[in-house]
Amino acid sequence: MTKTCPICQSNHTKFLFENYDIMFGYPESFVLNRCRDCGHIFLLGNFTEEMLSDLYTNYYPRKHFDIDKYKPYMETTGFWAWLDGDRALCHRWVPKNVRVLDIGCGYCETLGYHKNRGCEVYGVEADENAAKIAERYGFNLHVGLFDAGNYEKNYFDYVTMNWVLEHCLNPEETLRQIYSVLKPGGKLIFSIPHLSCISRYTFGRLWHQWHTPYHLHLFSQQSARLLIEKTGFQWEGSKNFTISSLLLDQWAMLFINGKQGQKSQWVRIGTTKYFDEKQEKIWFLRLYRFFEKIRIHAWLMRLGDAIGMGDHLIYFATKK
Repeated sequence: MTKTCPICQSNHTKFLFENYDIMFGYPESFVLNRCRDCGHIFLLGNFTEEMLSDLYTNYYPRKHFDIDKYKPYMETTGFWAWLDGDRALCHRWVPKNVRVLDIGCGYCETLGYHKNRGCEVYGVEADENAAKIAERYGFNLHVGLFDAGNYEKNYFDYVTMNWVLEHCLNPEETLRQIYSVLKPGGKLIFSIPHLSCISRYTFGRLWHQWHTPYHLHLFSQQSARLLIEKTGFQWEGSKNFTISSLLLDQWAMLFINGKQGQKSQWVRIGTTKYFDEKQEKIWFLRLYRFFEKIRIHAWLMRLGDAIGMGDHLIYFATKK
């Protein structure tokens, strides 16, 4: 267990606070440290690949996913796509008919999306439950952590990571490996939580993007750019885009909050919500569905993005 910043290697780090899993019931608590020099926040702990596999396979709720309800992402354009924040998703920035690797592909919705657009698509997912979806629909999926040794060097046109880099054991090593499998001129696109967002300052320790212990790293804009450049990429810029539904999820966590070691009643991953018929009838979920329908939250999220304080940033980098 080291208190050295994993991005800038500074020893000027300080204790931020101690936190635990308020969503899925992982029993341990963890300390968050912040680097005084680059602003990077990271969890202290002896994390291993086996522990991460256990986290995502046994605590994330994908094991309850009904494969028959699988739907790939579809093309979205126009006003409603903008209002819902669809441009926050990395795959929206990938053109047709390219070779793409999506690391952390979750329910494989992105794999179906790219395949339907003529792309040669590969996926990586730590959660073993995703294999059931890949087998059913014939996707090229590697179950486990990303390993560049599984692919040819200079092979991909695009590599994408939707809210994945913050989950990685070693972000620097991950980006170096991605660099090796991208073609010269190939594009890396990744999205991460935005530490300077309104939600963090409003909700404090209840900000849902702390997501302990799944988020091992939380990047400042300085630490994200430093990581991109020290791994050989050319930084092309970043944009503030946020999925609108995240604000509803944040409000939900204020009312339905799991105690340490206990699973919250609120279970939502990606685009899938898990509520039974009894839960759907309680006042809170009826209110949630009403807000979901009128999209009041979406306007607030678009305002947050417009002033540069939305919940997520999407980064663009090119292999030199």
